[in-house]
Amino acid sequence: MKTRTDMKKIVASIAMVWGCLLTAQAQAPQKEVNRTVQMDTIEVNYKTRYISSFWDNFYIEADFAGRMLMGEDDASLSFGKRLKPGFSLTVGKWLHPDFGVRLNFGGSRLKGWNTGATGIYAYHDGWVDNFDPVQEYWNSKGVDTKNGYKQDMKYYELNADFLFDLYNIFTSNNRLDRRWTSQGYVGVGMLRTAKYHGMEDNVKVAFRLGVTGNYNITDRLGAHLTVGCALTGSSFDGELGKSDKFAGILNGSIGLSYRIGRQGYKVVRLVPKEQLAALNNAITLIRQEQIVPGDTIEVEQERMTVGSLLIPSVVFTPDKNEFNEELQMVNIFRIARYMMRYKDTKIAIVGNTGKTDQRLARNRAEKIRDILVNKYGIFPERMEIRTYDVNAKYGVTGYEQSVNFTVVE
Repeated sequence: MKTRTDMKKIVASIAMVWGCLLTAQAQAPQKEVNRTVQMDTIEVNYKTRYISSFWDNFYIEADFAGRMLMGEDDASLSFGKRLKPGFSLTVGKWLHPDFGVRLNFGGSRLKGWNTGATGIYAYHDGWVDNFDPVQEYWNSKGVDTKNGYKQDMKYYELNADFLFDLYNIFTSNNRLDRRWTSQGYVGVGMLRTAKYHGMEDNVKVAFRLGVTGNYNITDRLGAHLTVGCALTGSSFDGELGKSDKFAGILNGSIGLSYRIGRQGYKVVRLVPKEQLAALNNAITLIRQEQIVPGDTIEVEQERMTVGSLLIPSVVFTPDKNEFNEELQMVNIFRIARYMMRYKDTKIAIVGNTGKTDQRLARNRAEKIRDILVNKYGIFPERMEIRTYDVNAKYGVTGYEQSVNFTVVE
C-alpha cells in the first residue's frame, strides 16, 4: 500500500516537472524578425478634380517691356536702334492648377527700316498706287530717301492668351504652392498702328506665344520675366508687294503680379462607383470582423513581432499635411483595430522622410496619433513618434508621402 502511494507521488512529481519545462519553453524569448505584413489593402484608382468659385484665383500684372520690330528690311538697323521701350497691363485668372486665361493691353514705339522705292506704302484713303506717305514725310524733313529711310511707328495691342503650367506637365508634386513657377502661353492679339510720321491706321491680327518665369515673393505678390513674340502679316508695318513673309514683334518684359481675392482650390477625388462600393463593403466587413471566403481582402490575425512594418499606410497629399479622408480613414481604422485587439502592443507612428522634409513628416505622424487618441480612444502612452526613410529601411517603394506604423517594445 505504501509502495503504491510512493508511486503516485513520483508520477505527480514527474508531471509537475514536465509541466514546468513546457511552460518555460513557451515563455522563452523568440528570435525577432523584421518583416512586412499585408493587411486589408485595397487599390483605388481615382480622378482628382480642382474646384473653385468664378471669383477665385484672379490676378493683375504690370510690365515694363522692350520690343523690337522684325520686318523684312529691319535687319538693316542695329539691334540697339530697333529695341524700344513699352508697357503692358494684364488681368488673368487661373481656372485650374494647370491652366488659366488672361487679357493683356500694351503699347510701344517701334523702329524699322524700309529700302523700297516709292509706292511700297499704298494705304491712303483706300489702296492708291504710287503714293508713299512715309517718304512724303521724310522728304518734307529734307531727308534723302534714295537708299531707304527709317520707320517710326506707334502701336497698341489687345491680346487674349491661354496659359499652361510647364511644371505641372512633368510632375504632380506640390502642384498648388511653389516658390518658383513657369508658364507657357499661346494666344491671339489685335495690333493697331496709329497715324503717325506718315503711317496710316492699320489693324492686324497676330498669333502670340511665349514663356514666363515667376517668383512668388509672398502669397500675394510675385515677380516675373517673360520672353515671347507676336507674328502677323508682312503689311503690318505698311510694306506691300515684297513677299509673303511674316512680320513680327519680339518682346521681353519684367514686371510684378498681385493675386486678388481668394486663392486656391477645393480638391475632390472622384472614385468609380464600383470601387466606391468595394470600399464601403470593405469597411463593413472590417467593422463586423467578418471575412467572406474568396474575398480579396486579407486580414492578418497574427500578432506582429517587434520591428515589423504594419501595412496599410496613410498616404498624404504631396508636400502637404492633408489626406483624402474618404480613402485613408479606413487605413487608420485598421491600425486602431489592431491595437484594440492586442491591448499590450505599442507602435511607432513613422513619418516617412523619403522625398519629404523631416518637419513635415513629424507633423503628419502627430496628426495620425491625434486621430487615434481622439477618435478611437487609443492611449497616447502606447504610441511614439518617429521619422526616418521607410523605403530605405524596409526595402519597399511607393511610400514617399506617407505615415507608416511599426511594432515597438
